[in-house]
Amino acid sequence: MHRPRSHRLCRSRVAAAVSAAIIIGLGAAGVGEAATGTFIYAGCSPSKYQPGTPFEANLESLLASMAGAAPKAGYSSFTAGAGGVGNGTTAYGLYQCRGDLAGADCAACVRDALGQLGQVCAAAYAASLQLEGCYVRYDGTDFLGTPDAAMVYRKCSTSSSSDGEFLRDRDAVLAGDLLQGGAANNGSSNGYKAGSSGSVQGVAQCLGDLAAPDCAACLAQAVGQLKGTCGTALAADVYLAQCYVRYWADGYYFRPTQDYSQDDVGRTVAIIVGILAGLAIFVVFISFLRKACMIR
Repeated sequence: MHRPRSHRLCRSRVAAAVSAAIIIGLGAAGVGEAATGTFIYAGCSPSKYQPGTPFEANLESLLASMAGAAPKAGYSSFTAGAGGVGNGTTAYGLYQCRGDLAGADCAACVRDALGQLGQVCAAAYAASLQLEGCYVRYDGTDFLGTPDAAMVYRKCSTSSSSDGEFLRDRDAVLAGDLLQGGAANNGSSNGYKAGSSGSVQGVAQCLGDLAAPDCAACLAQAVGQLKGTCGTALAADVYLAQCYVRYWADGYYFRPTQDYSQDDVGRTVAIIVGILAGLAIFVVFISFLRKACMIR
């Protein structure tokens, strides 16, 4: 028994739609690899706050203030519940976007970071999260303006090079453009600086509330940590609590191969959420096509 031509045509269209959706989905995954929302690291305190407490209310107000301010400024710090200083109910926090992001991109990144923070560090009394394009942090203890040079994350490529030209280019980027430019620009461009020399490129940034001398000291320590821990790696990132430095050889900006961070759950959460959203859209689309075929 032969099926009507219209049914065969619908089946062909459904099959084509399935193939297109798979190809588009795979392509989107590849394109989004280096998006500003790419997870880098997170840190969550072991201590938790209880629901319905004044601290939770202050924290919710703080996070809402962050999301609201991001379209207008690349860096801001906040205090919520200042009347309760010293009794554990006050929340302190900040966000910072990469210095080259426009306001809309900064706002989107901060919203993404806050959403991931709530999943990765649910009910944590203190938490921080770094994405490719922005950083968010909150705490129940006042950390704002307090010097902190602790290393929170680093990654080093497994490939390395002892080539003299590469090492000269790397050192020129780290010692010149990034150290001097990042410190000098702090406050005017959220301490962000990009530089290059020969085959090597790099970026550096300090938190927006660091004075130029403190920014310079933080970047110098980050460079020292980077060289000491990653040696002659072709690409390396070091994040201290208040600044970061990254460099890479041309064509070698890498995904992590050696990671040292406090939490990598956020990457998994982001992937799962993305897959579920894609599947939901896919199911609705196929259902629509099937109904269209039945009508015919």
